[in-house]
Amino acid sequence: MADSKITQLTELTTPIATDMLVIVDDPAGTPITKKIQVGNMPGWIYPSDSRWVGTANQPLTSTSWDGDAHSTEAKTLIDLSAVFGVPAGVKAVLVRLTIRDSGSAGGSYFVGLSPNATANEQTMVAWAERTANDAFGGEADAVCPCDANGDIYYQIGASGAGTMDVWIQIWGYCL
Repeated sequence: MADSKITQLTELTTPIATDMLVIVDDPAGTPITKKIQVGNMPGWIYPSDSRWVGTANQPLTSTSWDGDAHSTEAKTLIDLSAVFGVPAGVKAVLVRLTIRDSGSAGGSYFVGLSPNATANEQTMVAWAERTANDAFGGEADAVCPCDANGDIYYQIGASGAGTMDVWIQIWGYCL
């Protein structure tokens, strides 16, 4: 290959996960030239991205979180790798949370997500619709940071036993 300026090279407009980039690693003040695959670059991955682990343009879903009935539950871990197929160790997830509670007209009921097991500390919360029982309307779309393992925690405040239906979809994740 002849020496060329970067501006003289042919532009690649549709990189794929196995394409390589040159990177300079400087771990201790001693630069070392290395390569990195596009698929291993940190950043956000979305359904339209070739690195997405789900079906293109579809969220990652789980049969455990597709409208299943829940009761009030203390902070509980969701292992995103095991339950949704999210790669281990991600930094954050882009979540769509949808809920409804069959007794929601009688009070304030919710589902919250966060990166820790601390009770009542939520990064995102969906509140059940208070105007009518079992009405859709409790929705939230947000980025939820993950713990060091790439997992999140949920907490539920339901009106009774098995009254809260919960849907969770993962629309992106940050490496």
